[in-house]
Parts: sequence; C-alpha cells; structure tokens
Amino acid sequence: MLEFAHIIQINDPEDPQIPPMSRQQLWDGLLFRSKYPEHFTPALNSSIEHYTDDGFVRKLSFGEGHLRDRVTLIEMEEIRTAPADEQQALFAQSITRIEEPVPGYLFVRFMYRRDEPPASDGVDVAEYLKSAYVQNDREAISLIRKFAIEGLPGEGSWLQ
Repeated sequence: MLEFAHIIQINDPEDPQIPPMSRQQLWDGLLFRSKYPEHFTPALNSSIEHYTDDGFVRKLSFGEGHLRDRVTLIEMEEIRTAPADEQQALFAQSITRIEEPVPGYLFVRFMYRRDEPPASDGVDVAEYLKSAYVQNDREAISLIRKFAIEGLPGEGSWLQ
C-alpha cells in the first residue's frame, strides 16, 4: 500500500507576495475540484451519480478505466474520497484537509492511500506517482487562487 501526505501553504500574512485567500474561497475551490475534477486534470471525465446526506458518489473515467468514488464532505474542513464499490480494480483513498494552526495562516494537507503500483524496469513508479500527485495538487491550488480572484466558473461558463 502506498501512503503519503504533503502540505501546501495558502496564506502567509507576513508575505505580501502571496495573495490572501479566505477559508470560504479555498473551500469553494476545493469543493469545485471534487465535483468537477476534469477541470483540474483534463485526462479525467467525471459525473456525479447521486448526492448523499454528507457528500456524493461520482464516476471517474480515464481512458479505458472507470472508478466510482464516495466523496464525504466535512463542511469547510475536509473532503474525503474512497471507493464506492467493494470490487474496484484500484483501491485509492484521499483526504484533503484545510488547516489553520494560527488565525490567517491557511494550509491544505493532502493525504493519499492507494494500491502500490507495480515496478517497471527499475523505475520507482511509487516515487513518480507521489511526484505527480504533488504537482497536480500545486497546479490545482494555483487554479483555485485564480478562481478566488476571478470567481468560480458558473452555469454555462466555458468550464461547465
């Protein structure tokens, strides 16, 4: 099983180079990412199958592969994903948590747990995968920063 975590700093009131983002803007962006992941990872297609009391079930398609995720929302704090089907080809879980250890200092902790990828000709596929997750999360936060300034894409926008 591959397990790892990383953290991205969102706000630093002492650094004027980092544009501030409110917790609400950050939550809205992370929620948008969980509902419409294809806007952050173009190789994905997704659809929400149904809503639950505390989240939703979505179907992710990538090439020939398909997964169903159960997404659990802890309002303004955390987004959890886990397989919706017991017999899925790939086991993968994630937790995206907003942390604010000191008022005004926002961070996002990304935690991943998934099946270990098979080795390939001496290439450390697990390290490559970790690096890809980190890069994808950094790019997502950059896009969420853009949304914080310009607004989330709405109904009928080019992103919907």
